[in-house]
Amino acid sequence: TNERLCSAACLRHIDELMPIIYTPVVGAACVEYGRVFRQCPPRGMFLSLRDAGRVAERLRAWPEKDIRAIVFTDGERILGLGDLGANGMGIPIGKLALYCAYGGIAPHRVMPVVLDVGTNNESLLNDPLYVGMHHERLEGQEYLDLVDEFMDAVHARFPSAVIQFEDFENSKANTLLE
Repeated sequence: TNERLCSAACLRHIDELMPIIYTPVVGAACVEYGRVFRQCPPRGMFLSLRDAGRVAERLRAWPEKDIRAIVFTDGERILGLGDLGANGMGIPIGKLALYCAYGGIAPHRVMPVVLDVGTNNESLLNDPLYVGMHHERLEGQEYLDLVDEFMDAVHARFPSAVIQFEDFENSKANTLLE
């Protein structure tokens, strides 16, 4: 729960902590995210269809003005675990912890983001502790429009940021690349 202490420990002991920060432990953290979320302060930005038309406003509310790295997921294909929806927030958090430890990016200059567009995982849809939108996954043009709006807003708000798309379903990733 102490971000500074965690960052300092990662910098000093990265070789020992890497398996805890990322694979394989991050997968377990994502599976249990709904339970962990209630015990730890939230970290990262969740954007949903409810934010359509207001993504730039949401990004302006982020407290840091100089973001250098963003890891962005929709949680559909988390580490071979499948569709974890918004519980996939552990992936951007873990990946950015590695970038801070190995790449020297200051922790306050990174931003984990989940595009919460629902999930097709029935067990999550029926889980009262699931942190995401309790509806089937958004698809099609509405989904693509929300991703486009996010990309435009990030470019305007954080023009120096590198954006990494992480754990998107393969056909969706190909569509986004096109």
